[in-house]
Amino acid sequence: MNFQDQLTKLRKRANLTQGQLADIMKVKQYVISSWETGRSEPSIAQICQLGDFFKIPLDYLLGKDIIMASNKDEFYTVQKNIEMDAKEDIIYEIEKLLLLIPDSKKSEILRLVQIGIDLINKK
Repeated sequence: MNFQDQLTKLRKRANLTQGQLADIMKVKQYVISSWETGRSEPSIAQICQLGDFFKIPLDYLLGKDIIMASNKDEFYTVQKNIEMDAKEDIIYEIEKLLLLIPDSKKSEILRLVQIGIDLINKK
C-alpha cells in the first residue's frame, strides 16, 4: 500500500475529514486532498508530524513491508492497523464477489453461509 492510500485510510479510521486533518497539519484542505490523490507529497517534516499524530512509525505510513516500531504502543498501533487492513481487504473482495451473484441467488447463498457459520461455532 502506498503513502496516499495509507493516509486516506488512517484519516478515515480517525473519523477525520480532509478539512479537519488540514487544520491539525496547519495546511489547506486541498493540500490533504492532493496528498491523498498523489498529486503532491508532504515534506519530511509533515510526514513526521503525520506519524506523530497517528502514533505510527513512518515506515508504516509510507507503506513499507518491514516495519520497525520503537516501542510497544507503536507496535500495537501498527498491529491493530494491519489487522484492520486485512479485514478491509476481505470485505472488499467479498463485496466484489457479491456484485457478480444474481439477486435471485443471494438469499440461498446467505442461507448456506449461515449454515457454515453455525457448523463452525458448534466445533
